[in-house]
Amino acid sequence: MFLQAVSNRIEWALAPLDRLRAALYRWAAPVAAPLYADRPRRVRWLGAALVMLGWLLAATLPLWMLALAPVVLGVPHLLADLRYLVVRPGRHHQPWFWLSLPAWIGTSVGGGPVLGLAGLVPAVLAARGSLNRKLTLLGGWALLSALAWRDDLLFQLLFLHLHNLVAIAWWWVWRPCGLRDWIWPLLVAGGALALLCGAAQPLLDLTQGWTASWTGTDFGDQVAQLAPGVDPALAWRLVVVFGFLQSVHYGVWLRLIPEEDRPRPAPRPFRASWQALLADFGPGPLLAVAGLAGFILAWAVIDLPGARLGYLWLAAGHGYLELAVAAHLLADEPRPLAVRDRPAPAGPATGA
Repeated sequence: MFLQAVSNRIEWALAPLDRLRAALYRWAAPVAAPLYADRPRRVRWLGAALVMLGWLLAATLPLWMLALAPVVLGVPHLLADLRYLVVRPGRHHQPWFWLSLPAWIGTSVGGGPVLGLAGLVPAVLAARGSLNRKLTLLGGWALLSALAWRDDLLFQLLFLHLHNLVAIAWWWVWRPCGLRDWIWPLLVAGGALALLCGAAQPLLDLTQGWTASWTGTDFGDQVAQLAPGVDPALAWRLVVVFGFLQSVHYGVWLRLIPEEDRPRPAPRPFRASWQALLADFGPGPLLAVAGLAGFILAWAVIDLPGARLGYLWLAAGHGYLELAVAAHLLADEPRPLAVRDRPAPAGPATGA
């Protein structure tokens, strides 16, 4: 009863936002109507805008991005990860998911990458593909596990950086991509290369001092966490590239994949989005996630660097979840991934 009352209150609070949204759509209709009706075009423009905004922020305020993005967007991004990889396709009804779950949880409490990689084994064995396909993937798992066992820290650093690119691969899986859709990954690659070559240096020289004092951290701290032992001339650029790709990662899971996943081509109102979340998770889990997000935000008010590290510690296992789901799909029968992984369309009356 209490949870239902809270859910109704949230829906009531979203009603003014829906009215404002409708007014903005009417005002922008002469220009925005084609984007409203055409999902592929809207997603391309939205993706390009996210990349350009992420690049500008990385080139001017990278410490703000690195400090604030995880504490503000991290928990919602984990919820989206679980929603689109597990709940919507129904993988939480499959035994292999629960067999792999302890490995991911163990990684989030300090178990290390070897434990996280162990979650791939049930995912591969439970697939319906050929034995040769499974053996090939298990060979890849054995190789990754050996590398992680040999140098735990190096493996975790490489996985941390490469994990930001996984979202791009998932976005590619989620949609039927044509030639024009290559523009967006090329923008991401070009932006990362420009930052790696030092294109942001003049802007960083102007902003580094006051952003460091505000966030309670500096490039030295970030280099120690993200690029230890790397030549200083290259290390700060790797940190900036990481901030840019992290913003792309969050943007994909929070905006682009939701746009592609829902059967309705047009954007849906805020209340309909809340109702869809309720249908997927129920009020209890959603309120628990909201409480976790609120806790991290409150922690950030007191200790922003500590809250960021606390979130990263909590989220350590979700990258191995993404890897295990990818391995399960690759080991499965050879049907198009986007077709197999997308949930069945809902009826028009659902608002989904």
